[in-house]
Amino acid sequence: MQRHDLVYLQPHEAYAFMNDALPDSVKRAIDCLIETQHPLTVCRQDLPERIKVATSYIEDARKYRLALSLPSAPQVVTPPLALAALLPQLPSSIRALAQQFITRCTELACHVHVYGSFANQYFTSLPFVRPSSDLDLLLIAPYHQLSEVLLAADTFKRQAKAAANLTIDGEVRIHGRMDVSFHELTSAIMLDIPTILVKTVHDIQLQPRDVLLGWNTYDYECFIESNPHCPSLSARAVATS
Repeated sequence: MQRHDLVYLQPHEAYAFMNDALPDSVKRAIDCLIETQHPLTVCRQDLPERIKVATSYIEDARKYRLALSLPSAPQVVTPPLALAALLPQLPSSIRALAQQFITRCTELACHVHVYGSFANQYFTSLPFVRPSSDLDLLLIAPYHQLSEVLLAADTFKRQAKAAANLTIDGEVRIHGRMDVSFHELTSAIMLDIPTILVKTVHDIQLQPRDVLLGWNTYDYECFIESNPHCPSLSARAVATS
């Protein structure tokens, strides 16, 4: 079970709202969503002997972010929503671009998932997506293809902004469990930032960039020289710092 995974509670599985001040109408709505197999999202696990999940809801134009606790591990857990499933709901001007990005990631053995507002709207049909909403992606990338995945994400980011004024944001998962903002990771490489914020299902911590990546001088040089659209120090300066 990892961050952003989806939990489908079964009828016999108990849960409790962690905020008792929620309106009763919102609690009833969430109860109904769970009964109809609306997924909950795995978040950071910081409760002893409990599993924490989350969901969102909109009532009277107000958005509620709700946390729920489970007394035991859920039986049905799946990966997050695939970007491919969301294609029909994306702006028409970027659907082909998104498909190209998915195809490129598939070639790199990288799985592309969606979380955040677009995923919430997909599952609930409630109006979570606004003109200012980002498209939040989770890229589960094999370590040996990480540089190519970051380059593909940067290309898609620029294309989506130009075609639909849509901001692409999100994380890349490294080593199967370490989630890092792909924008922050790219900046750390290009601008020689020595540490990067890493999130796992259990904690958040700063880690040395070089330890996280394990790259050598040649790896840094190749990435920087392949990414002309991002500002950077010289490739040699970063690689030898």
